Amino acid sequence: MIKRLFMNQSIRAKIVWSTVLISLVPLLVLSYLFYQNSTRSLEQAMVRSSDQNAEYLSDYLDEYFRSFSTSALQVYGFKRVIDLMEYGTNYNDADIIDVRESLASYYRLAVSNNADIIKIMVYGSDHTLRDSWTRADSYNAIALDRRMPHYGDVAELPFQHSLMFTYQDPAIKQDLFVYALPIYDPFYRKKFGTLLFYVLGKDFTKKVETYNREPNVIVLQNGQGETFYRTNDNYITEIKPYRLPDELNDSNEHTLQFTEGQKLLVSSSPLDHANIGLNIVYPSTELAHNRQMTLRITLGALVLVMLVIAAFSLLAQQFITRPIQYLGKAMKAVRKGNFDVTLPTNRWQDDLSELTGSFNFMTRTIQELIEKEYKMQLRNKEAQFMALQMQINPHFLYNTLQTIGGKAVLAGDYEIHEMCRALGDMFRYSFYEGNMESTIGAELAHLNNYLYIQQFRFEESLTTRFDVQSELMDARIIRFVLQPILENIMVHALGKTRRSVVRIEVFALREDDHIRMSISDDGPGMEPDKLEALRAALAHPASKVFSGVSIGLRNVHERIRLFYGTPYGLEIDSRPGQGTTVSLTIPYRQGETEDV
Repeated sequence: MIKRLFMNQSIRAKIVWSTVLISLVPLLVLSYLFYQNSTRSLEQAMVRSSDQNAEYLSDYLDEYFRSFSTSALQVYGFKRVIDLMEYGTNYNDADIIDVRESLASYYRLAVSNNADIIKIMVYGSDHTLRDSWTRADSYNAIALDRRMPHYGDVAELPFQHSLMFTYQDPAIKQDLFVYALPIYDPFYRKKFGTLLFYVLGKDFTKKVETYNREPNVIVLQNGQGETFYRTNDNYITEIKPYRLPDELNDSNEHTLQFTEGQKLLVSSSPLDHANIGLNIVYPSTELAHNRQMTLRITLGALVLVMLVIAAFSLLAQQFITRPIQYLGKAMKAVRKGNFDVTLPTNRWQDDLSELTGSFNFMTRTIQELIEKEYKMQLRNKEAQFMALQMQINPHFLYNTLQTIGGKAVLAGDYEIHEMCRALGDMFRYSFYEGNMESTIGAELAHLNNYLYIQQFRFEESLTTRFDVQSELMDARIIRFVLQPILENIMVHALGKTRRSVVRIEVFALREDDHIRMSISDDGPGMEPDKLEALRAALAHPASKVFSGVSIGLRNVHERIRLFYGTPYGLEIDSRPGQGTTVSLTIPYRQGETEDV
């Protein structure tokens, strides 16, 4: 058989069979360990879950039953009620009204502790009924007589022992839960009487089963080992009779253990000062189902892993050559000028990983050098632009414009004077040698001067509207960014359209930590291909960004990105026949600048 598997087979078949057989033994061992650990974990998880549930239910039911004993023991705070239980009622006694008031107060207090109580019966030391309270007149027919279970046991309860049981009352034809507690003198152990509390069976069942989950079974037993409540009749033989401890205590610690065959998990705990025994049965059907499911998953995983190992052996050569193919494609992309391409790396330090890392380092270094060269050219153009501005003597221009404006005023032509004033303000703002930043208010004033001059050219063909929040007037912005955008709109909207009127709107709004400004027109707009080309030019800057016109949309976009960072810049939206909107985003910065 070995010769058939190895000797007369191809190299690929030998690799596959060798890998499968070598992997089979450890996989079988691992599968067995996994199954054992998984089943053990499932058992532990069931025990933890059941333990938490049993502890919660034990505390909840103990608190519920203690509400009865607490209500009974609160009778010690009503001396007239104690005297009534011990000596009976004397209707000729002048204090009978006070006794009635004490009884009414005690009943209200007891019902406030447990709202499920429908009847309270007060028996004296001679086991005669002293008084009773009912929630409704229909419950007056409930009586303690020989037809009721434990009729004799109620009168003979010892000190600190309580008795609880359920039965169907023949008078009202309903199931009832009864809680009986004797009242003794705590010092001399003299019995004063007995208190009985009645609860409807359906309310009692609802209270007990509030936090129980199917298929769990709750079993409650009194001190005589009698079961007075059971969720259903399942697992009757699995529950042992409850026995009172030698000394009653307040502990309700529970024990949790599996039955034979681990089919059931049973929790046992005492309640109500050890007068009640609580048993909670947790069937392990879900555990058995999970074991079978774990076995199926283990076998399925084993088969799947073996198939994967076989497939991996067949495809090993392909996985070895695939990284080389990726590298070849990436090098072709670099040859075409795309230096943004990167290859995915892995954590293994093999030859291919080293080669991939070196390639990524090369492309990253080239990209950084290109960006440095681009930024250097950008700064050089900025410096050239500033140098050209500084070549013009601004004081000569101011004086000349003031002289022209003065002559115009003497000649009575005030429009020429205003044009000279606006042009002078524009020169002074453009040639300012101080801080590169200004304010939005100053930038808008510069824009308004430009529009004032253009208004004389286009007259009624141009209408403008400004919508800027007043709180943004002092926000900082780099100089000379809005006027180039507006000039571009003037050239394309008013220079190419035949419409009688073009409307230009300037808008600014603060959005969280940044400011969004837009200049829009209702001119002819741009064709989709031209719009996409312009957007691509803004998104992928080139080293010749300043070729042609030195001041334009590209100039403004790159100055904003260079000054504030890559998240900021221009956005352009245009539709043929509907107009163009140029939006810019800058960070919100409040502060003073050296404006002129």
